[in-house]
Amino acid sequence: MKRYQIGITVLFALLLASCGSGGITIDLGGDSSSDKPEVAPVEAGVDAPANGTTLPMAPVNIAYHASSTDGISAVELTINGEVVNSFATPGSDQQVVALQYNWQPAVSGSHTIRVRAQSTSGAWSDYAAATVTIQAPAAPVVVEQKEEKPKDEEKEKEEEPEPTKTPEGITLFDIKHSKDKFFYGSNSCGTHEITISTRVTNPDDVFQVVLFTRFADRESSAYTKWDSGHAMSKKGDDLYSITLTSTKIANYNAYEFAVMRYQIVVEDEDGDRSVRTEVMEDILLEVCP
Repeated sequence: MKRYQIGITVLFALLLASCGSGGITIDLGGDSSSDKPEVAPVEAGVDAPANGTTLPMAPVNIAYHASSTDGISAVELTINGEVVNSFATPGSDQQVVALQYNWQPAVSGSHTIRVRAQSTSGAWSDYAAATVTIQAPAAPVVVEQKEEKPKDEEKEKEEEPEPTKTPEGITLFDIKHSKDKFFYGSNSCGTHEITISTRVTNPDDVFQVVLFTRFADRESSAYTKWDSGHAMSKKGDDLYSITLTSTKIANYNAYEFAVMRYQIVVEDEDGDRSVRTEVMEDILLEVCP
């Protein structure tokens, strides 16, 4: 028993000596500081139109930007979930990018514009969004004029007023296309281009003529969304046309065998009324292996 007490006393003395010579160091591991480099933030925003804006059925100029101290490598603009413009500058050290996009809305109602950006380090920003409302075109107002009956035939000849000329509206006619079928892929099957033209009445009242396209799969019931539109060029007093290259049309390669649905929309010079054709489905687009 006495030897046991002596052993405990010696052990306790050794512990005290150890503490006196510098103490006991316990390493729990880890470091309060991080060795990982910080990723520079990347930001994107929609500058115009402002969120909640109501606009007429007319071309909309979208202004947007992106910034990062790492430099901007890509900027992506979407409308209603569909990418309409993608700007890429891989390896660029440009820290601020300001862009514009001219959008022609095809339908009235609410539309969501979103933009995001990627820095040269590969980091994507959050989406910045703006929601706008496009007004439906106002229907033309037709005013009926009552016919005044003269009291007698002689007075009718003397006092009959000159008839008031009723303004004529804009109509589209003589719509043509150069081919019934065009291709994408190899050049061995046929042309990759197609020209579509139309004539308009009252051409002096026309502000612009726009062609919209979408594709329907001939092997199923699937179809793509409408694109953002292609402005047609004025070729004469009343003639407008456009030549499309298959690979420049949105969603051109969605299906191997497709019907191209298209619609022509004309907007008058006041920008508050538009006329459109029915949706036409008489052109085929096929892949050329």
